[in-house]
Amino acid sequence: MPLTRLSVPAALPAAKARILLDATHDALVETCNVPPKDRFQLVTRFDPDAMIIDPTFPDVRRTPEAVIIEILFLDGRTLAQKAALFRKIAEIAMDAGFAGDDIMVTLTENAPTDWSVGYGRSYGESHEPVALSDAV
Repeated sequence: MPLTRLSVPAALPAAKARILLDATHDALVETCNVPPKDRFQLVTRFDPDAMIIDPTFPDVRRTPEAVIIEILFLDGRTLAQKAALFRKIAEIAMDAGFAGDDIMVTLTENAPTDWSVGYGRSYGESHEPVALSDAV
């Protein structure tokens, strides 16, 4: 169950932000066994003075279109799945015209008991573990 937060420059067109949202979701489905309907995404737009991203750390050259994709999801993915996820998001974004240096992704994992998806009930109360390591 992922929650994706996309931080983008205010000047980035909505259509380009949507490309990143779609890329992230498609990559999660393909690499991390996320169900196709399990899509929860937020976009936050920042003025240039409110989005401070080092333009060259570590050995990259970011443009004014640099974005940060934050993914919070259930623990259990392998290192290989995470690496494949990063590559797939970047691949789709670059195919759509983004510079590879502009795509920063960060992952945070937690447990089913850390989620409530409605009615104040813990997702952990009814969640049945899924074989997360089946995807690449």
